[in-house]
Amino acid sequence: MHLSRAQHACHCSRLALLWLATVWGLPAAVHAANGPWKIELQAGKVDRSGLPIRVPVEVEGNLPDGSPAQVLLPDGTRVTGQFTAPTLLEAPAAKAPAAGTRRDVLFVLPTFPAGTTLTVVLEAGGPAEAKPPRLAWNEQAGGIDLEDGGKPLVRYEMPIYDAASDETRERTYKPFHHVFDSSRGTLLTKGDGGQYTHHRGLFFGYNKIRHGTDMQTASDCWHCKGQARQEHKKVLEQAAGELEARQRVAIDWIGSDASLVASETRELEVIPAPGGTAIDFASRLTAPGPVRLEGDPQHSGVHFRAAQEVAAATRGQTYYLRPDRKAALGEFRNWPADPNYVNAPWHAASFVVKGQRYTVVRVNRPKNPGEARMSERDYARFGSYFEYDLRPDAPLEVAYRWWVQPGEMTVEQAARIAADYADPVRATVR
Repeated sequence: MHLSRAQHACHCSRLALLWLATVWGLPAAVHAANGPWKIELQAGKVDRSGLPIRVPVEVEGNLPDGSPAQVLLPDGTRVTGQFTAPTLLEAPAAKAPAAGTRRDVLFVLPTFPAGTTLTVVLEAGGPAEAKPPRLAWNEQAGGIDLEDGGKPLVRYEMPIYDAASDETRERTYKPFHHVFDSSRGTLLTKGDGGQYTHHRGLFFGYNKIRHGTDMQTASDCWHCKGQARQEHKKVLEQAAGELEARQRVAIDWIGSDASLVASETRELEVIPAPGGTAIDFASRLTAPGPVRLEGDPQHSGVHFRAAQEVAAATRGQTYYLRPDRKAALGEFRNWPADPNYVNAPWHAASFVVKGQRYTVVRVNRPKNPGEARMSERDYARFGSYFEYDLRPDAPLEVAYRWWVQPGEMTVEQAARIAADYADPVRATVR
């Protein structure tokens, strides 16, 4: 077949995009004017029913983050979709011909069993254009709420550091995210004060940090002792739509000598799904010089801390789910007391707040560094940490999915959430 010069250039560009998609481990996204796109989805070994699906596509121009979409199913029904920018740790989009832009489309299928293949048609726009989106960010004094129909889902607490007194310093030495049950408006996480004031919501830190020209300066950006602290610098990006909301913020890690130890870009992507809320946490930590990150499972890493009520009144009702079994009430595991409790793909805490039981699943991104040393407490503070040598040319990148839902879960249900995050849907875009 003979191709014109223009056709040949377009054909080569498409092949280049296919090749880049393969290199990045992403589904292939072929250049097109803004739809429709025909997408073949493969469920693989996981039942994807009711879980968020993400497919990268290439769009013409700068389609705004949060723009609505429609997904046409083979039976003629439609589900709502949403275009979003790539997440923090995704590879940057390729430079595409005709000023194309990488966008991801998010949608949820009511049923998509394991082992099945489904072909859908994606279209830009739809009924959602005619009304305000379901999700919206709303800035409050000292924080920003993500609201679902007016009720809070998460809140970013971004205090202005104030060392005027011990009390003001304690309140302001760490930014973090609160988590809510949006159906009831119940706050599920702890802020400052209470048992272990440094435990706050979804948070990230290390208690043993070595840095400086001789690597002999020690700092604790977990308890935030002395001058060590974390400071909110600015909101970098914020978007919300019908299905998903994303916030990207800049946080400085300050050492015990008041020097800048590391700069963090932290992202939260929130996707309310039929059975619960998926909260994807991602962080990129960079440093101006060598930094050694050390600690222990109780005082380092990315963790969730449930509301103070759990520690004060309901800790006896807390239990954990793990890949091998449901633990007994009050039973929790920690490395190194259990030297084999490392690199768990997921674990989950089930606890009671305001008379309602909730389950929170924490899923490890397979690309995260190891050895991940696990930690659990009966007051529902849980997470993991690993040691890492941070250098200007070697940033630390970590990501986790937190799944939050009212009620209990089985081991099998939690494992499905984890498997979906670790091994996403395979998609071919035509």
